[in-house]
Amino acid sequence: MLLYPEFTVLFFLLLPVAFLLYRNYRLGRKEFQKVKGTGPVANLYDAFTVKWVFVSLFYFLALVFIILSLVGIRSEKKNIEKIPEKSDVVFVLDISRSMLANDVAPSRLSRSLNLINNITGRLENARFGIVVFKGEGYILVPVTEDREAVNQAVDVISPSLFSSSSTNLAAGLETALYAFPQGEDRRRLIVFISDGEAHAGNVTEIAERAKEDDIGLDVLGVGTRDGGQIPVGDDQYLRDQGGEIVVSKLNTTILRKVAEISGGSYCEVTSLNSLNELFNCLSINTDQDMVKFEEQGRYALFLLLAVCLLILSILVKVIPWHGTY
Repeated sequence: MLLYPEFTVLFFLLLPVAFLLYRNYRLGRKEFQKVKGTGPVANLYDAFTVKWVFVSLFYFLALVFIILSLVGIRSEKKNIEKIPEKSDVVFVLDISRSMLANDVAPSRLSRSLNLINNITGRLENARFGIVVFKGEGYILVPVTEDREAVNQAVDVISPSLFSSSSTNLAAGLETALYAFPQGEDRRRLIVFISDGEAHAGNVTEIAERAKEDDIGLDVLGVGTRDGGQIPVGDDQYLRDQGGEIVVSKLNTTILRKVAEISGGSYCEVTSLNSLNELFNCLSINTDQDMVKFEEQGRYALFLLLAVCLLILSILVKVIPWHGTY
């Protein structure tokens, strides 16, 4: 397996290098053919041939090892990092109007709030916080051990908390990055809950930042691909400018992309899967191994070999062969 497969294209550059080395040999051979004679002249030609073979071989192999160091062949050795037993979990909850859609009973938002209560009741060695977002993100509950405060916040969450009509997934996720207490040896996790309907922001960039900051990120896609209608009261449903009833559908593409970039889990929340199934789908359950393995590339070994071969190439070129060439 390669860490950086995009650099494999550099192997094609070895073809013109090989051609130039051979061309250099042909030109040198023609120069010696202009000299007539035997004895010392023949010895010079033999020395030139032998030195060209070894100089070219060492130089060519050095380039091969330099490219191998760039592509990052995985090593069997792994860095082992112990994961802290205690965790800080921040729920990032989409409270846009589309979360009221009825394709998940009783609604996407209600199902998400039930799941939050279920998770907080299962994780004993964790503190929790809640970030809600529409057009912007807001820390509704800072990370705390007070689970009663979390439960009370869950009871009041609704789309009416914000007046914004847009949905910015990136704003919610970015707010969560700053919601964790600093300077503590605790595992940091984000549970991102949304239907994926977005109108602003580049959420993939924020997911990359979460990975760089060693913050875990699990994604819950709430809704169905067939979609659902959005109630607005009195048995009425949200309509577009043409008078047609709006059908909100789960956007799996962006949500799966966030999970893929961050290296976290992706789960879909529907009316059919149980809370227990959803909890087990996430990477935050307590049955996981508390050790993280990270594979490293063998770039140092390949660079060392490349340097040694370049030095040999120079030595073969400058040291006289049998005192003649």
